[in-house]
Amino acid sequence: MNGHRQENVAAIPDGKPRRRSRRWLGALVVLVCAASPAAGQDQQTLPPGDRTGKVMGVGPAGMQVRLLNSGKELLVAPARDASVEVTGSAAREMLAPKQFVQVAVELDDFGKVSQPVEKVTFPGGGTPGVTGAGIGAGETKGKRPPGKRPAGSYLVSGFIKSADGDGFVVQVGRDRFDIPLAPEAELEVRTANLGLATVGDDVELEGRFVQETQLLASSIKVTLANPLAPPQKGKRRPPAAP
Repeated sequence: MNGHRQENVAAIPDGKPRRRSRRWLGALVVLVCAASPAAGQDQQTLPPGDRTGKVMGVGPAGMQVRLLNSGKELLVAPARDASVEVTGSAAREMLAPKQFVQVAVELDDFGKVSQPVEKVTFPGGGTPGVTGAGIGAGETKGKRPPGKRPAGSYLVSGFIKSADGDGFVVQVGRDRFDIPLAPEAELEVRTANLGLATVGDDVELEGRFVQETQLLASSIKVTLANPLAPPQKGKRRPPAAP
């Protein structure tokens, strides 16, 4: 499968550098360290007509992007308060032990998941828990009431303990959820982890220039070009784009 190959989504705190030129990786570090909220107040912002591009490289402090309209290549680092969003799909192989997931389930009177789930989200980590109180999907969800959970709709967040072709198990404290999976279930990636971006992904940017080819981004939205998948043993990460 020609998908994204990554380690455990929940275990990656930030991007692993691919094989890149040390020169542009060093420039990214300088960009992050040199920029400050008070600096460059009169500097040019990225024009609205030239805010989409392709990821050409990813490092621990940011990424290299080629803008689609102008063809300009930029070194991009997120500002301290930047909005970062990485979205896309995940391969079925991501349903594996130690992956953190969020899934909406229906529980019956016995506390069992009563229907196959249609969607599983990989948020890149979080706090294990169960929200809901046997209430309808459109109502405000609350924390677990004391004692037995009533039948109803819940959002389960936690690490996968085991998985097979038909479903997976999520353990949240003393609670075990055996979750059946619909054959055409959507596996969604929705995270703020830029470390999941790879060469060829689409990106939408907002921000200001620190230098002509260095952008301090206030917003970074990455759309994965291929489904996120676990790394293949013996496979190297893709090389840097020229």
